[in-house]
Amino acid sequence: MKKYPAKLLLFGEHVLLLGASALSVPVPAFSGHWDQASPKADVRGLQMRLSEFAVAGLWEEIPGVDVEQMKKDLRLGLFFRSDIPVGYGLGSSGALCAAVYDRYCRAKTPDMAQLKSLFSRMESFFHGSSSGIDPLTSYLNKPLLIRNKTDISIARTVEWGEGRPYVFLLDTRMPRQTGPLVQWFLEQSADAVFLETLKTDLFPAHEAMVQAWLEARADAFWPYLQRVSRFQLDHFRPMIPSAIQDLWKKSLDNADFTLKVCGAGGGGFVLGFAPKRQTVEQLSEEFRLLMPFDS
Repeated sequence: MKKYPAKLLLFGEHVLLLGASALSVPVPAFSGHWDQASPKADVRGLQMRLSEFAVAGLWEEIPGVDVEQMKKDLRLGLFFRSDIPVGYGLGSSGALCAAVYDRYCRAKTPDMAQLKSLFSRMESFFHGSSSGIDPLTSYLNKPLLIRNKTDISIARTVEWGEGRPYVFLLDTRMPRQTGPLVQWFLEQSADAVFLETLKTDLFPAHEAMVQAWLEARADAFWPYLQRVSRFQLDHFRPMIPSAIQDLWKKSLDNADFTLKVCGAGGGGFVLGFAPKRQTVEQLSEEFRLLMPFDS
């Protein structure tokens, strides 16, 4: 049974839109796969609008997809079973698009740029617009490094040793809306003073943080992560739910753990990093935490 993993934009939230580096990684802890049910079974919640997707008017723009076979299979009870949380920025619709392309495209392309473009058109059915990165990450099941918005490659990473950070997702238990926060960020970035602050303070720390992660250099990663976290608290307040702002401040006062915006922010998950697993276990006594890379 082939699984299509969730994805996590580990680094690059919002600043990706301005050309900063981003790292999208598959998350093995959550995934979706094709499953078969009785034709009379009610699997609407699991199908994620799959029946509507099959009759959407986008397939003429995506060559090689056997839409008629997909419609037939759906009538016979095929559905996409997924445990990827919806609305939490983990790419639930991206995994579905990857699964549809993989199963029904009869003329697959190995070209990453073409795949990104195809997936962008497919996922636009769910979001109105899409970069195509989520389904591409799920389809390839490899970490992707994005530079200058469109330069995408499979990330070359160094294996972490004993000092690897423990990554966790803190559930804010609040709904999120991506569109308004993206719009807020773009409007803020149109201001010359704010943009200069981004370029002077955030971008250098962000790029150094990403590079340190790719090279598994803990000595550089932690201080740059702290700088990014502090900048987000100071300048990205709408993206940080008020209920966790005190915890965020606490994380900046010690070296036990560090928080950063996950995806659009504003709700859903917050990303956390800790040098010790014991810290994550202690936090889990008060908050609902998920370890995305512990499958």
